[in-house]
Amino acid sequence: MQFTTVRVERPEGTPVAHGLAVQIETARDVEALTDEASRAVDLVWVYTTQGVPVLPLRRRDVLFDELLTDPETGQSAKYRLVGAVETFDDHQEALAERVVGA
Repeated sequence: MQFTTVRVERPEGTPVAHGLAVQIETARDVEALTDEASRAVDLVWVYTTQGVPVLPLRRRDVLFDELLTDPETGQSAKYRLVGAVETFDDHQEALAERVVGA
């Protein structure tokens, strides 16, 4: 589990937020991993930690980590939201895929 901040861009490259506090953790409980166990490290759950953003997250948004780097590339870690985003009273959560080397 990691706590960090991210910059959020829509698929067209339009920035919609920066400094968004999130928690990122490995998605070990996703049933889709049964046929391809090596993908477990590439799927994560993303949770907002300071409420619902002014422009809420949506599927296909790209999150650029503002604090942590991708150990394989040395660049900012990057995640694409691939699952439906669930919105609650005090936070949002979504399944995301780590984008490697992009």
